[in-house]
Parts: sequence; structure tokens; C-alpha cells
Amino acid sequence: MQARDPAAKRYADAVFGIAAEVGEFDAWAADLDDVAALFADAAAAAFFVSSRFTQADKEAVIDRALPDARVEARSLAKLLVRKRRAGLAPQIADAFRDRTNAARGVAAATVTTAVPLADDARSAVVEAVRGYTGAESVDLDEQIDAAVIGGAVLQIGDRIIDGSVRTRLASLRRSLAGSGT
Repeated sequence: MQARDPAAKRYADAVFGIAAEVGEFDAWAADLDDVAALFADAAAAAFFVSSRFTQADKEAVIDRALPDARVEARSLAKLLVRKRRAGLAPQIADAFRDRTNAARGVAAATVTTAVPLADDARSAVVEAVRGYTGAESVDLDEQIDAAVIGGAVLQIGDRIIDGSVRTRLASLRRSLAGSGT
């Protein structure tokens, strides 16, 4: 996982303040996802960083590409292009969602296992996340990755708790290699 750029958090905090004033967290989250998707498109990204097009051209494309987004969200997209920070859009959307979840008492977590979790294991993970974060509820995203081999990798925000067999085997391999055995 890549560390989040501090500027993304500042933008997300500013948007959170605006969304809190009007109580439109879900609508803002959707708009930020749309902005992030626009800037993630390879052709669009190349267009927005190109010096061959004027800022006015780029802003017109944003308006056409995001017709349903609120004016403020389009203004943010234009600002990101103007400041050459469009690449931050996915991080801004993620940071905004984290901030919104925290305000709602929801912890977002991702668990990666080699096989799908059984119901009792899923409940145990949810309870562990609740205990760790103090959150009232947990939004658990389950990922399957056979390379984990066994155990689980749990990500809560920027924190990763790796209890996978893959990591244990790698650690054992390093220990054996270091001991000269």
C-alpha cells in the first residue's frame, strides 16, 4: 500500500467541511469518485497534463465529462488540474471516505485471505476491528488472494496487520538464511 500524500488529506478535509455544512456526505463521495475515475483514465490524464491545451479547454472537458457532479466538485477538479495535482483525486476520494466513516462511527477494513471467510471467521474479524478501532460498525471488504496461503492480512486505514502464512514463511526463510544453516 502506498502512503497517502498529505495534500490529499488537506483537500479531503476541506471537502469534508463543505459536505458537513449541508449534510451531503454520500453525494460528495460519489462526486469525488467520479472525479477520480475521470483522472484515472489514461487518455484523459494525458490530456489534462498536456501543455498543448489551454486551461479553459481542460475546464470545458471537465464540465462535459462531469455534468451531474455538483459545481463545487467540478471546481475542485479544475483546481487540481490547474495545480497539476489531478493524480491526487483517488487519494482525496479515499481520505474523504475515511473521514466520513470516522464521523459516522464506521471503520473501513479490508481482509485478504486465501479462501473465502466462513461466517464465524468473518464475525471474529469484524469484532477484532471494532475492538481495535472503537467503531460502532465495520465496513469489511473481503479479498481473496491464493498467494496468502493461509491466515489473513487485515488493513484498517493505513495500518496493516499481516498474519499470513506467506509472511511467516518468508520470515522463517530469512531467519534460516541469516543463521547460515
